Amino acid sequence: MAFLRIEKKKSGSYLRIVKTFRNNGKVLHKTLFNLGKKEDYTNDQLQNIGKKLYELGGGKLADLLCDNICELGRFNFGYFQLYSKILKYYGIDKILKKIQKKNNLEINLVNAVLLMLLERLQSPASKRQNYLNQTEYLGIDNIELHQLYRTLDYLADNQQAIQDTIFFTGRDLFNHSLDIVFYDVTTFYFDTARESELLAKGFGKDGKHGKSQIVFGLLIDKDKNPIGYNIYKGDFYEGHTFEDAVKKLKQRYRIDNVIIVADRGMMNRNNLNFVTENKGYEFIVGERLKNLPQTTQEYLTNRDNYKASWIYNSDNEEIKIEYTTIEYQGRKIICTYSEKRAKKDSFERQERISKGKILMENPSLLDKKAHRFYLTKDKQDKLSLNEDKIKSDAKFDGFIAIATNNKDLTETKILEHYKHLYQIEHTFRSFKSHLETRPMFHWTDKRIEGHISLCYIAYTLNIYVINTLNRHNIKMSENDVRKTLSKMQVSLVQQGENELYLRSTTTKNIENLIKVFNLNKLPDITPKSNIINYL
Repeated sequence: MAFLRIEKKKSGSYLRIVKTFRNNGKVLHKTLFNLGKKEDYTNDQLQNIGKKLYELGGGKLADLLCDNICELGRFNFGYFQLYSKILKYYGIDKILKKIQKKNNLEINLVNAVLLMLLERLQSPASKRQNYLNQTEYLGIDNIELHQLYRTLDYLADNQQAIQDTIFFTGRDLFNHSLDIVFYDVTTFYFDTARESELLAKGFGKDGKHGKSQIVFGLLIDKDKNPIGYNIYKGDFYEGHTFEDAVKKLKQRYRIDNVIIVADRGMMNRNNLNFVTENKGYEFIVGERLKNLPQTTQEYLTNRDNYKASWIYNSDNEEIKIEYTTIEYQGRKIICTYSEKRAKKDSFERQERISKGKILMENPSLLDKKAHRFYLTKDKQDKLSLNEDKIKSDAKFDGFIAIATNNKDLTETKILEHYKHLYQIEHTFRSFKSHLETRPMFHWTDKRIEGHISLCYIAYTLNIYVINTLNRHNIKMSENDVRKTLSKMQVSLVQQGENELYLRSTTTKNIENLIKVFNLNKLPDITPKSNIINYL
């Protein structure tokens, strides 16, 4: 294959006609003709040469020069190009093909899942809207609406196999040993009061009372890579999910030792006993400082017992930590103090006190949680501020306690691991905002499970992109990636008898995605018949 090469040197740009050939499997180039320096030609001369070559190639110059060009459509290629490749990295396409073959399905499951994933990652919407938007993407074949719904059923039936391949591929791709696991739960509510084996009314973390919900337990590693998830009935107490989630984690993946990091709300007495009594279970959890014995509280809140240390955050910034430790009932308790946190605690308490004073004048506005505003009632139901409670709470301003049964890690390393617990809060935020896992437009348990599985896959692809960019020192947020991929478009135009794709302008972020993920860069102009070679 021959082509025109431009070689830039200090003395100018040299034009050569070069031929590509293979020798023992290696791609080599041979110069057929030297055309001299570009600067030796005028613009008119170069244009005339180009016109003549176009005609010699069988092209009609009239078509090339005519104004008779119309746009037939505009399509996005970036989302398909990137995420179809990552789906293959995780081997999810192989699982879907096996399901399709085993059940002798007419549905192209890979195609159906990809369409819903691209929509979820770009602009989440209902499955009906996914169906209507399918013509906006290059690489997606036509699919019927009922096939999208049926695909969710197959995702539900095979959700564990999908989790397994994501887990094992993730360990291989990122070369991580699983030593630290972060666990927490959230709730997804539905605009219905209907109940089922999954749907039930319960304590909703979104503050939606009187609505049915499900409980979603998630495990991630320190880099927010997914490890696994479980779905529980909406009225299932979140603390009871912990033992089940950890047992399943160790059974599925044959993990001998792992340190679970969880919020203090997760670790009730039963869970602490569970991880303490079973070999191979270690924990770093928030401790309820106010529930500890008086003598222990006094020791931990006495700053004369404190020492200082320094840890580094993700930006390699040095942060001073003040802490003290004490042994209590077979676990080490580390208590930290922060002046910034103390000011925050004091400010929030003053806000509640101010609200309490307003409620004292307007008791009809008060709900059942009077203690939240430091209010108490006497025998005549008269409200007053509980000064003893205010004074008691003030003693804990700026203090946070953490408990662990680990004997090997240093205090600063334990604090650093616990500090990363916010990662799972960010992950839940991504599920609820970026991926819009709810609201859900499904009412059967199987469809709900399929929808959760789809969102879990979408999260996996999304965090893979973010983490890979970070490893290449390219800082792009979820929204940056979304905006960049949305700009990767082509216009299908008709020029005479020819149909061509014109690519949109390439930006720096687009170039970064192409380089980091080794994507094919589309030429400025591509014949319609050749576009499939670049996807």
